[in-house]
Amino acid sequence: MKAVSFFLVGAVALSAAVALRATTATGLSSFEGIEEPLVRYYPAKGEFVRDDYVNITDRGGGVFRMTDRYSAEWWDGDRDTQNKDRQRAEVKGLGPRQKDGETFFYTTTWRTNPEFRGTAGFCHVFQLKATNGDDGAPLVTLSIHGDKATVEANPAGPKIIAREFPWKPGTWQTVRLVIKTSRAADGELLVSVDGDAFRGKTGIELSRPDANEYRPKWGLYRKATVHAPMGDDYAEHSQVKALKLPNGFDASKADPARIAGAEDNRTLEREAREKAHDSSLENSLGWLQSLPETDAVDFTLGSISALWAETEPAAAMAWAENCSRRAVRLDAMGRVFQRWADRDVAAAADWLQRHAPAADLDDIAWLYATDTTYRYVNRGYALGGAALIKDPARRDAAFEHVVLIWARAQPAAATAFVKQTPALDAEQKVELVKKIGTRPGRSEG
Repeated sequence: MKAVSFFLVGAVALSAAVALRATTATGLSSFEGIEEPLVRYYPAKGEFVRDDYVNITDRGGGVFRMTDRYSAEWWDGDRDTQNKDRQRAEVKGLGPRQKDGETFFYTTTWRTNPEFRGTAGFCHVFQLKATNGDDGAPLVTLSIHGDKATVEANPAGPKIIAREFPWKPGTWQTVRLVIKTSRAADGELLVSVDGDAFRGKTGIELSRPDANEYRPKWGLYRKATVHAPMGDDYAEHSQVKALKLPNGFDASKADPARIAGAEDNRTLEREAREKAHDSSLENSLGWLQSLPETDAVDFTLGSISALWAETEPAAAMAWAENCSRRAVRLDAMGRVFQRWADRDVAAAADWLQRHAPAADLDDIAWLYATDTTYRYVNRGYALGGAALIKDPARRDAAFEHVVLIWARAQPAAATAFVKQTPALDAEQKVELVKKIGTRPGRSEG
């Protein structure tokens, strides 16, 4: 695909035209993973009931609907966790993850249902979440507060409100973000609303403690309590995209619409989906592999393999494992594994057990071990995934994620596990046992 230069970036260091390549979601398989509500919560009984209703749907044309149902009798939960105070319907990850010190552009054109009445507390339609370190609270959110929306940050220090603006239920609104994550005082959080100029905060520390990697989430994630002013509500997102901006990017000289118009994967991905529909997923993948290597081709190979994983995850994984190009192989395996674990966690866990530890699988094992639903609900799977991480530091951190949550309710059992597990050395065990005494409260992330 031919690169197109859109604008001049950089008043300081850059003066040449720079070609930007965005990643745009054309279907649910474009995303790294899907966080579908899997249970309903009945507050009067204090019970969770498994539910097969599909809350996250592809409406076609790059539009995605995330629904959270709420009534006086029951409401949709947070995946299949035992969290009684929140609802989550989100998609996560789109293209490369953001590293510490990098500047990324994220966008959505979004709306709620016209009858949307309010929330019981926090309500996010976008989050930028750490994938490591202190990933409890989101780093950045696009949040609803009454008739106002805010873009705000939750770094190590005080909360930052970058911008506040009006919004209306049932009305499409385009929000574009420029985010530079940084552990120093040179981070940025800038916001464009419906095409106006970027405004917000610059020269700020913008990171979560001990975190150096982040990924975006779009959806509807909100607090739920008895007698809340809520109903069956949805948020729809379209023109969802992410793109890494060059070093030295100066948002004050940038046109938000031109950044959003950067060359992306949409045309190729839609053609590949059509070929998969008309022929087969394997044929579509074969056609993609016959094309010249580009970022769009590589990303679309991951999307079509993830689409295959929605029905035949073992076959999709077998294809992904045999990809010759490492970047494509890792992306495809990661997206396939997340969908496989959603469909049949035992089979996915068995595959990982047979293939790990391996350096190339550490990212899959890390996300598997630290996934909210496993570390809160299926702790055995989470601990099993942590043990399969090859890198000792990441393995130790994964155990810490899982064990400290376990220790909130059962500190003695968590301590006993740490002392006997063969996956940690003596020094790691001592340090983790020391940390078990603290039991932090649940955050909004």
